[in-house]
Amino acid sequence: MRSARTLRELLRAAAHDAPDADAFRYRDEQLTYRDWDVLADRLAAGLAAHGVGHGSVVALLLPSTPLYLIAYLGAAGLGAVTTGLNVRYRRSEIGHVLQRSGARLLLAVDRWHDVDFRRIVESVRGELPELREVLWLDAADLQRSTAGVVDSLGAPTATAAAVDPDDPAAIVFTSGTTGAPKGACYTHASLLAVADIEARRHPDGLPRFQKHLAPGLSFAHVGTMTRIAVQIANLGSSLIHDTFDVRAILAAIERERLTHLGGIPTQLIALLDHPDRARRDLSSLRSVLVGGAPAAPSLIRRIQDELGAAVSVRYSSTEVGIATASVAGDSPEVVATTVGRATPGVELRIVDEGNHPLPVGATGEVVVRSPATMREYWRDPDATAATIDAGGWVHTGDLGHLDAANYLHLTGRRSEMYIRGGFNVHPGEVEERLGQHPKVARAAVVGVPHATLGEVGWAFVVPRDPAEPPTLAELRAFVGDELASFKRPDGLTLLDDVPLTPMFKVDRRALRMLMEDAPSPAQV
Repeated sequence: MRSARTLRELLRAAAHDAPDADAFRYRDEQLTYRDWDVLADRLAAGLAAHGVGHGSVVALLLPSTPLYLIAYLGAAGLGAVTTGLNVRYRRSEIGHVLQRSGARLLLAVDRWHDVDFRRIVESVRGELPELREVLWLDAADLQRSTAGVVDSLGAPTATAAAVDPDDPAAIVFTSGTTGAPKGACYTHASLLAVADIEARRHPDGLPRFQKHLAPGLSFAHVGTMTRIAVQIANLGSSLIHDTFDVRAILAAIERERLTHLGGIPTQLIALLDHPDRARRDLSSLRSVLVGGAPAAPSLIRRIQDELGAAVSVRYSSTEVGIATASVAGDSPEVVATTVGRATPGVELRIVDEGNHPLPVGATGEVVVRSPATMREYWRDPDATAATIDAGGWVHTGDLGHLDAANYLHLTGRRSEMYIRGGFNVHPGEVEERLGQHPKVARAAVVGVPHATLGEVGWAFVVPRDPAEPPTLAELRAFVGDELASFKRPDGLTLLDDVPLTPMFKVDRRALRMLMEDAPSPAQV
């Protein structure tokens, strides 16, 4: 493929080199790279007609359909900056992203799954002085004809713009599990660097024309916003599902004879646990990539044992487009207990609270430096300075250590750690142990205030059998058999399910809210 300096140039080169290659399949639609290129030009012309130009921010409140990606690349061709809003967002989240991004134009679905987005957006319009226009789209049209929707918005002639590789292209908002979401800003150069670094992971090169299942995760997530260049560079084809429907995903794996599957831990757990799995032929699967959030070793082993596929893991974050990954030849134990090593082109180290590098085996904060990280937090110089140091290292907020072979072991988030009686406790370690209990289907642990000990751990558990749930005493004994006594949970709440954020991460703020009416933790 011809060299490209910007995201839009990358798509144009792909359309030139393989115009008839599949780019998307969605419901009854099949779009080629030529289609993507042409439709992106038409939509860019339409956006320009509504005043979008170089540096304008375009917000996309759209489900995961081809139109999202066409609009993303169309805006990129104008030198505009795209930010996405998850259709699981509601009033405060939508208002926050639109206000913080300074979006000039919002392209939005009017309703999705009975949620009236017109009503929500209109309720916050008075707080958004920079939002000039909203272009509303009908959900049925999105699901029926992507080209028809583009024609209704676009213009017949393409609009060219001078775009520099260092121009911002995307703002990806954090999940906001511990505070207000911040917008990680990526340039065209950093997005193309993601594709370049991903290619270095594969000595023989990434397979071209590979089919990828896009199983309902919002395209506003960093996994799509920063990694779309990987698909384009390798002429991949996305099989798009606009919602996460496990039954439909299992059917697609069987029908398409997919050899590779990627997903975040919560999706893969749902797939493994679904009753339809036993009725589907998944024998075509050769590999499963786990990313998006730390995966428990027990989940990695389940995928290996129950799907019979080789498992690889990848670590990145909203601020770091690509960081570490396992490689071919890594043992199942290494894959189950680490997130791999730094990908060629990425620098990684562990630092203490004074930002001094730590030796092998010592736990500290994971920091990353590469051309594929965010440039800054959008319109937030204070947060940028607190996250990117003078040496260009991005401080992830994740805690971990490197072993002698430079494999990264994650132990949790710095913001999630709690201190019980002077001892640091990382919830992820306790959650992994709880997940091994035969009566536990899923578990989450948060630190809660305690008058004597400062903080204690409270476990939120989904029982495997609601009729026979585990007791606190059982769980404390089980955790204490493997871990230090101060890591045993001091309280227990049984749940039907663990609350998740719109990005499918454990919503620890929601769990803490459940504690407001809970009894005081016992002193143990």
